[in-house]
Amino acid sequence: MDALIAAVARSVTGEPALTTMLADVARLLTDALGADGCLAFLAGDGGDLVLAASHPWAPATGPPLRVPEGSGIAGRAAAEGVPVYCAADRPRHPGHRDVLGLGPGQAVSRLCVPARVAGGGSCAVLAVHSRRRREFSAAEVEAAQRVADLAGLRVRAATALAAMRDHQEEWDAVVAGAVAAQEAERRRVAADLHDGLTQAIASLTFHLSAADVALGDGDVGYVAEQVAAARSLADLALGETRSAITGLHSPVLDGQGLAAGLAAMARAVPGLRVEVEAADFPVPHHVGTSLFRIAQEAVQNVVKHAGAGRAVIRLAKHGHMVMLSVTDDGCGFDAPGRASSYGLRGMAERVHLLGGRLRIGSHPGRGTTVEVTVPTAL
Repeated sequence: MDALIAAVARSVTGEPALTTMLADVARLLTDALGADGCLAFLAGDGGDLVLAASHPWAPATGPPLRVPEGSGIAGRAAAEGVPVYCAADRPRHPGHRDVLGLGPGQAVSRLCVPARVAGGGSCAVLAVHSRRRREFSAAEVEAAQRVADLAGLRVRAATALAAMRDHQEEWDAVVAGAVAAQEAERRRVAADLHDGLTQAIASLTFHLSAADVALGDGDVGYVAEQVAAARSLADLALGETRSAITGLHSPVLDGQGLAAGLAAMARAVPGLRVEVEAADFPVPHHVGTSLFRIAQEAVQNVVKHAGAGRAVIRLAKHGHMVMLSVTDDGCGFDAPGRASSYGLRGMAERVHLLGGRLRIGSHPGRGTTVEVTVPTAL
């Protein structure tokens, strides 16, 4: 037994490919027990067992053999976490019989041992078979169980590594999306300042220069006209500045909460009537800030793309979930690809970070609804 365990340990720690390791372990166990072969199953989603390797190697002719949860002695071993053996087993699944090389009516002696995990359950099953009827001694069962548990350590490590890689890829995508959303926000602010504030200041400078020239000529009436125009442009520049500042930071949101922040934001939207139907309830600061930015971006998209005259922001709480929607009466769209051009990437990333759901509903000529549902706490 010691030689077997040492050989299995070398394979478990030295073979980089999981399926190759399982095939090698199946070979070692087959030889040690004097059996005809061994099947190595991995526990799949839902508790089913999926054939991952075998000795002798069985070429796949279709989908891998799948044993339903709790089915047969392999399924029983996995479900109960104990070795199960049968001197005359007759698997009913045709694919299972083909892998074992059984003809009609033939039986096979089998020993199935689970790769046990802490807290109960199994991550794999090694199923040794012998076409010659035989019993498996207690020592053989013990040796097979030690081999399965060793292989299970490697299976769990591979599963954890795959999960970590998936998480890392997902996190990388979230970070990239968040950075892209931040850059888009900066570009929006820069465009707003260029289109509104800089042009107003340039015109203000022109009128003040004209007033200065007229003052030297003694044309007091013209000077008054230019000063009046300059004052109007100064008021416009002040309004554009306040709008840009509100876009970056909302003191109302911080001081009075999300409902009041949405109402203040709605009043500052130029060229669009925005109504707010928002219940006043407390939410965590990061949730409130994110929902405010989502509503702000949705309204900006309406102004830029929808050609709408009216939009409605609704905010409500249902249990531990918060629902935010922005509906407009604009032109709408029907092609799925148009949704990406509607400026939804930033919203989608914010919703993803909150663990929520984003839904877009739109029809040509019937407007668009952006609906967000998020938990009040992660």
